[in-house]
Amino acid sequence: MRALLIILTLITLIGCEEDNENMNGFNLENQILLNLKNSDGLNLLDTSTENSYNNESMKLFYLVNDEPIEVTIENGFNMGSLELTSDKLLKIFTNPSSSNIIEETSEYNVVENIAYLQLSPTDTDTIKTHSKTSPNYFLVSKVWYNGALVWERENGGTIKITKE
Repeated sequence: MRALLIILTLITLIGCEEDNENMNGFNLENQILLNLKNSDGLNLLDTSTENSYNNESMKLFYLVNDEPIEVTIENGFNMGSLELTSDKLLKIFTNPSSSNIIEETSEYNVVENIAYLQLSPTDTDTIKTHSKTSPNYFLVSKVWYNGALVWERENGGTIKITKE
């Protein structure tokens, strides 16, 4: 009986062995974290800070076919929008489109996407991303904020932006 149990266990383990070549997983990493500060170093996403931004009135737009399209939550899925984290950082879900290829390699393509972050009715910033994409992943690799390179994947971490 014990031998039969061992044989059944081995058959089960062999049958459950992963086949990495045939896995259908996809890694989507299109989020960035912004730490918005004023010139005094105070968090502009904290309501106790004077002239802070109201995250409820912020809007995110993706540039699609040369037109800014407002991003919304659809069917309960947050595939592209804004979230305020518990530590008062702004999580932005960048555009996961792979259509604007600017570089091709044998391993991946680099795509460029542009978004507009409307912080208030009078303050809109531009976020440009370069992402590496393949059939298995979409990874933001570089971020420009209002034309300045502010983040690269190799360095990681939160993007610190000072608003004057």
